[in-house]
Amino acid sequence: MTDEQKYAVSEIVKSALGGMVVSIDQPRPNRIYVLVDQKDFPAAAKVVYEQLGGRLATSTALEVRDAVELIYHFMLETEMVLCNLKTLVMKPELKVGSVGAFLPGADWIEREMAEMYGVTFEGHPDPRHLLLPDGWPEGNYPMRKDFPQQPGTESGETKPVVY
Repeated sequence: MTDEQKYAVSEIVKSALGGMVVSIDQPRPNRIYVLVDQKDFPAAAKVVYEQLGGRLATSTALEVRDAVELIYHFMLETEMVLCNLKTLVMKPELKVGSVGAFLPGADWIEREMAEMYGVTFEGHPDPRHLLLPDGWPEGNYPMRKDFPQQPGTESGETKPVVY
């Protein structure tokens, strides 16, 4: 597939997602970034997976100001284009619909993002802890910027962080 044909893929993605697209960008022939509203995220992921044949490669979460940005990286193998489906899950609620029920592999990734960032994936098929112990304090999310940087010990005492 030529670069010109790859650039045309963004129009195919935009057409398939319709009104769910907030913005779409294709800075390189093999990379598309699609931003959708958090309420449309599960439906948009379903379109990319079922209609466009996207294979979920991995997912990324990062905290940005008043939200946690979720990016699900889908490989459109026929076109050899990576479609990055993004949404902003707004604080303080941090709730978004889960794609784990229809997208194999997303269930574990969403469990990890729930524990590390505090995002609630509504309708998730298995919301148990994945990485953190069952007794982990509620409201402490290790990847968030507000996570206490004082490491504790088993006795409960804290030690200063040395850089």
